Amino acid sequence: MSLCVVRSSVNIDETFQVPHIVRPGETISSSAMWSRPGGKGANVAAVLGLAGVRARMLGAVGEDAKWPIRCLEERHVDTSCMYVSPDVPTGRAFIQLSQGDGENSIVLLKGANFALDTPLDDVRRWLSPEVTHLILQNEIPLASTIAYVQHAQSLSICTVLNPSPMLTPDELRAFPWAGLHVLIVNEGESAELQAALGPDARTLADVPCLAPIPWLVVTRGSQGSSAGVILDGKRTWIDVPASRTTHVVNTTGAGDTYTGYLVAGLMTTDHWTIDRVRAVLQRASVAAAMAVEVDGAMDSIPAASEVEARCRSL
Repeated sequence: MSLCVVRSSVNIDETFQVPHIVRPGETISSSAMWSRPGGKGANVAAVLGLAGVRARMLGAVGEDAKWPIRCLEERHVDTSCMYVSPDVPTGRAFIQLSQGDGENSIVLLKGANFALDTPLDDVRRWLSPEVTHLILQNEIPLASTIAYVQHAQSLSICTVLNPSPMLTPDELRAFPWAGLHVLIVNEGESAELQAALGPDARTLADVPCLAPIPWLVVTRGSQGSSAGVILDGKRTWIDVPASRTTHVVNTTGAGDTYTGYLVAGLMTTDHWTIDRVRAVLQRASVAAAMAVEVDGAMDSIPAASEVEARCRSL
């Protein structure tokens, strides 16, 4: 059975509901405060677990707050390889949410996600023969991401990169793109990649260093998503419209939900055809649409049975 390792971030999202975003020198009171598990890595690992595939989280938290590990376990994620830092706190996002206009302001603490010289750096230990898929994002040290890409390539592991937040142009030019099987970006990230790597390119597939990547996926929010997939030696572009939502509460978890369900499809599908690619993209789109109907990032992730029920109703 396929196993996906997620080497990425684990955070706690601390949200303070305020009358307005605080101004310099001002002290204001919060009318409510709540804490939820977050981090792109934890979110996408939770998606995989709820989608019914094997997922293992490789991330770090601090001794100060280990409860996000329990949240992952409740969503069927293997956390046996998590690292608990004795002297660096769990990463956090401190969010001011304005009651007046819904605007927010965020302060990020990288925390244990960027702890150096940890057991997580031992790629040969964690990318064992049972690992078939690897998901990477940009909320951990870049050196760690690159080390995992390169070692996974030597083992023919299917490596998925969602480069968010985006790297600098110099970092993009030095990145080992040849080690990727799947690249997932939104429209803004796609434009940044083309500007840095192929300013004359019309699509990602026209960028020389990205052209060999078998799956190039671009998400466009309410406009759906597109995937340029190499089938029988030729790249075919498949467009899928966004799935309809009953209502929109919070879009925070949509992107990670899409990524997780897409990778779950990769893990459970063989002998790719255009119809099978389209089916995987449509399922990911439905799951992402369901995620925006519920508040929170990890809390909004639908289970596989819920996604299948929604798909049947369309």
